[in-house]
Amino acid sequence: MDKELGQEQQQIDGIEFVRQLIADCRFDDAFELLGRMEEENPEDYEVNYELARLQFEMGDYYSAIANYEEVLEYHQSPIIFYNLGCAYEANNEPDKAISAHLKAVTMNEKFPYSYKKLGLLFLSRGDKDSAREYLEDYIKLDVAEDEIKSVKLILDKI
Repeated sequence: MDKELGQEQQQIDGIEFVRQLIADCRFDDAFELLGRMEEENPEDYEVNYELARLQFEMGDYYSAIANYEEVLEYHQSPIIFYNLGCAYEANNEPDKAISAHLKAVTMNEKFPYSYKKLGLLFLSRGDKDSAREYLEDYIKLDVAEDEIKSVKLILDKI
C-alpha cells in the first residue's frame, strides 16, 4: 500500500495529493498521509485545514473544530469561518455556528453560503426576522436560479 501511495504521490504533490485522496473517498490513506505531514511540519496550516475537512467528513466534528481554529491562528478567510460554522452546527453548537458565519459575512459581504446558513440557523431558533433578513440577502447575491426559487419558498412560509 505504501509503495502504491508513494507512486501516486509522485504524480501529484503534497496537499494536492491529499485532496485527491479525499475526493476519491480514500479517507484512511489521506488521514495517514496528513498525520505524517503534520509530524514533519506542525505549523503548516494547510495540513490542519485538510485534517479538519477530513475529520468533518468522517463525523469527528470536535476534532474538525479544533483544527479549523488552529488554521484561524495563521490564516483567516470566509471559507474557513464557513467550514468552522458548519462544524459547530454539526456538533450541536448553534450559537458558535452563528458567530462563525457572521465572521464570514463580515469578511466578505458577498459570500453567499454563510448568508443561507445564518438564515436557516436563525429560523431554527425561531428568530423569523433575522432569518428573513439573511435569506433575503442570500438571494440577492450570485446564486443559482433554483436556489433562489427554493429560498423564496422558505421565505413565503416565514
